[in-house]
Amino acid sequence: MGIVVYPNPTGDVLNIDTRLDVEVEIYDMTGRLMIKEDSKRIDLSNYTNGVYNLILIYNNKRFTTRVVKQ
Repeated sequence: MGIVVYPNPTGDVLNIDTRLDVEVEIYDMTGRLMIKEDSKRIDLSNYTNGVYNLILIYNNKRFTTRVVKQ
């Protein structure tokens, strides 16, 4: 399964490059859900700079990575 998340760190827009139909969740470091959507282009421009947990959900499986917003 090929998934590329870029740019990381990002200033505003985070792109998710995959042919899979994924659901996206982004949590802050306290575990609070910040974003939940089906888009492969996530706008983080209104969020505070910091580290976030990005979770991609595909076929009831969760893939987690960290994203830095600068």
